[in-house]
Amino acid sequence: MPDFSSIVEKLEGLQQQLEQLKDDLGQLAAQPSLDALTPGLTPRIPVFVPSEALAEIVDGQETLEFPDCCAIGNAIGFYCTGTLIAPNLVVTADHCKEATRVFLNGNDISKPNEGETIAVLHQLEHPEVDLRILVLERPATVKPRPIAQGAEIQQTKSAMVVGFGTINTEGTVGYGIKRKLAKEIPITSISCSDPTDPKKYGCLPGRELVAGHRGLRADTCRGDSGGPLYIKNASGEYLLLGATSRGVKNGFTTCGDGGVYVRVDLCVDWIEQETGVKLGGSST
Repeated sequence: MPDFSSIVEKLEGLQQQLEQLKDDLGQLAAQPSLDALTPGLTPRIPVFVPSEALAEIVDGQETLEFPDCCAIGNAIGFYCTGTLIAPNLVVTADHCKEATRVFLNGNDISKPNEGETIAVLHQLEHPEVDLRILVLERPATVKPRPIAQGAEIQQTKSAMVVGFGTINTEGTVGYGIKRKLAKEIPITSISCSDPTDPKKYGCLPGRELVAGHRGLRADTCRGDSGGPLYIKNASGEYLLLGATSRGVKNGFTTCGDGGVYVRVDLCVDWIEQETGVKLGGSST
């Protein structure tokens, strides 16, 4: 019987070289930003609203759901996304700076009368991760989103992302309409705990998660920064687990190859301590 062991070894070696080449190309394709937390990453950076809303989040669809998902902006325009986690608290990305207002309970920033706009009173920056808390001038009429804090976190295999961001893989057009993914995306790493995860994805161990993967073409994009990554509990209710931060290190495109999300559940103690607000969640 012929011995194919040498051929198999060569094929395995070629496969390893191919994977390394993909990673190297992905790093070259990444577009660094002044807001980058780690060199070579592609943050879901703010984008100023275009002159008119274009008709998705990549592979997304317009939605009237998730009224807690809000647009973040200032007097010039809206440029990020956030999530209402208490009547007067919105969580977003720390690199979404200079925010002075949020737009909730609507799905199109060009139609302010169909939603609720509330001024930002003051802000809190997390000392370690890409997370910012906006304290609103008054309570919103929208029901806050509970934060995942139970067994469903480790059991979850997929997640839903929602945001007001751009719709193409280059992250250049379409900001301003709230969209959700056409289907949930896989959780690639729930806590960036594998020894190879930080180098492979550019995530922070024990503080961030990775969702989506290279070539999936379903992803958050620019302008989705700070927006929600939801998972379902046993009752089918969506709970907030992550806040959109940036693209993965090995992506070929600006958007579409997976993203890194801050674990909001791991920031609950800090939020409650800094604001004095008790947050609702799956374990409360």
